[in-house]
Amino acid sequence: MARTKAREKLPHRKISETFLDFAAPLLDPLGAEAPEQEMENALKIAFTVWNALVFDAVESSSRWVDQLRSYLAGQDPRVQALVEQLVARKRSLFRDDHRLIGEYQFYRHHGQLRLRAEARRPSAGTSSPTGAKSAQSTRPR
Repeated sequence: MARTKAREKLPHRKISETFLDFAAPLLDPLGAEAPEQEMENALKIAFTVWNALVFDAVESSSRWVDQLRSYLAGQDPRVQALVEQLVARKRSLFRDDHRLIGEYQFYRHHGQLRLRAEARRPSAGTSSPTGAKSAQSTRPR
């Protein structure tokens, strides 16, 4: 008899809204008029931290966050502190959201930051927090 895999309930909130909320500590200080490259750099950091924590949750490990911390060792302490703030934020406010963030695109509409993002369903041992290429796509949320 084939085993049926229990489907994890996905949050109802769009991943793009969740991602912007999660990244707020990096984006808010930049302000709405920040150069696009600064916004993109902040989103890349948030993207990497979010996906590392999702992979760690799926794999019941700390491998991805540990690798991120190793990479940042000796780097700017302010960046390290921001990453640690995001790790704590994900674990406290978004701990049950195990959607990976796939491809995303940010743009401005009437001066406001907008984001389109793809949610992906992770599977253990499949890829990296920055690529998530082998994760299963779910409908963009």
